[in-house]
Amino acid sequence: MSIIGLQKANCKNCYKCVKVCPVKSIKVENEQAKIIDRDCILCGTCLEQCPQNAKTVASDVALVKQMMKSGERVILSIAPSYYGCFDFEDVHQFAGAMKALGFYGVSETAEGAAYVTAEYHRIMQENSMKNIISTCCPSVNRLIELYYPSLVDQMAPVVSPMIAHGRLLKQSYGPGTRVVFAGPCIAKKDEAADIRHNNEIDAVLTFEELGAWLKEEHISFANAESATFLNPSSKILRMYPIEEGILASLRSRGDIGDWKLLSVSGSGACIDLCRAMERGELDHCFIEINMCRDGCVNGPGSGTDTVSRFASRVRIRDYAYEDAESYPNLPETIPMQMQFVDRSSKEDIPDEETIRAILAKIGKNGPEDELNCGSCGYPTCRAKAIAVYQGKAELHMCMPYMKERAESLSNCVLSETPNVTIIVDSDLNIIEFNAAAERTFRISRHEALQKCIYELIDSSDFQFVFDSKQSITDKKVHYKEYGVTMEQTIVYIAKENIAMGIFKDITKEEANIESQYKLRAETMEMAQKVIDKQMVAAQQIASLLGETTAETKATLTKLKNMIVFDED
Repeated sequence: MSIIGLQKANCKNCYKCVKVCPVKSIKVENEQAKIIDRDCILCGTCLEQCPQNAKTVASDVALVKQMMKSGERVILSIAPSYYGCFDFEDVHQFAGAMKALGFYGVSETAEGAAYVTAEYHRIMQENSMKNIISTCCPSVNRLIELYYPSLVDQMAPVVSPMIAHGRLLKQSYGPGTRVVFAGPCIAKKDEAADIRHNNEIDAVLTFEELGAWLKEEHISFANAESATFLNPSSKILRMYPIEEGILASLRSRGDIGDWKLLSVSGSGACIDLCRAMERGELDHCFIEINMCRDGCVNGPGSGTDTVSRFASRVRIRDYAYEDAESYPNLPETIPMQMQFVDRSSKEDIPDEETIRAILAKIGKNGPEDELNCGSCGYPTCRAKAIAVYQGKAELHMCMPYMKERAESLSNCVLSETPNVTIIVDSDLNIIEFNAAAERTFRISRHEALQKCIYELIDSSDFQFVFDSKQSITDKKVHYKEYGVTMEQTIVYIAKENIAMGIFKDITKEEANIESQYKLRAETMEMAQKVIDKQMVAAQQIASLLGETTAETKATLTKLKNMIVFDED
């Protein structure tokens, strides 16, 4: 099941999630980030750090509502960090608000934590493990099983408080009871679905989802009818969600022998610890380990901002110490064993020749070209090249390379275009001057960049563009001093408040047009002369024809009369 999803429309190809992911379980495909479910440790860092809020979390709210609608008995197991993540005056208000949502009852998960601590203490008394790593954090459990499997035998073989509590509730209220866990952790959703214990918890909600549900139903803590929790006080076990909370519960449990206690939190520190343990640097230590900095209270689903995290810790600590004198009784007996295994995937690692070939495609032909800037999200250029080979990254995720390539292409286009291109700022200073402009205006780019446009040509059109914020297109201008006629387009670029002039040299075209006009005029003049001569010749011919016709007429008339009248 995919716990973390992606809203594709919001993903802006910024690689922020790749940068912050502690295990690089995010691939970029078609310029979109995508979670690699099998490699993800569900720490939620990408959720918190995504600047576009493009990441989503699978929700069980609809499932829980359906359980209630069908008439099933639904009990809420609430993580003890609720006390620092919700704003209420009295815990009975919280319980009342949950019952108003439709839960049969509310019970603190800390009740299950009491059994977990007792089991940890028993293992410490057995004194048979090299080190004992706490296994309450499902995100850390995934980290070790997937990436540091050599440490599996140092993980406490104990279920988490959530699983223990689910078993307790179903044992107490019957197997038909539905148990819903609510907490600040998204990895709990995956833990609940784990086939090793997938019958104890029927649904998982984050505090953020729970808060949104309350808002949707218009239920407030202040107006909620008071109600009691199903379980008795959990005492010191309420400390579990803050740093050193598990250690405090162990001390409260009793003698811990000569075990050295260590608390580690935060993804970076967790990874550093695992590496140190792989090197054999620790011995006979009980290690409380949390993926979230300062403990579960800062989980990605807590619904609180970073400003309140310190106050939350104080609030939870004060609540835990209200009745922390003695360790609670454990009247029930439940299975606590958990088996952790090597779940690592073996990725293909390319050879040196392949790595170098990949790097060469983005202009990195040697170690001196490898900036290792981390802009792609990977710590080194080589790590990114390996990710490309494994299909996790795209070749052109390299920001320096893309910047250089874009600048190179831009410079190439500007330099090689046959049209004169001049860019000026609002003060009419020349800020770009291409090769065609150098040839036309017979001045070097270096010299031109020291001048204003009016020192070379009439600047009135540029000034008009800045004043009106409107572009001028295809205006014919003649620069007599340079002997050229240009078709001028000046474009206003509002974002940069600059104007770009593009001048097409039409001197030859204009000369051809003028030459063709002269040729037509000369041809017309010659044609007119021919016409005039033809008219004169026609008139002369007509005159001669007129005289001949008159004589012919007279002769024929005389001949006719002689015939008719028998004249001599």
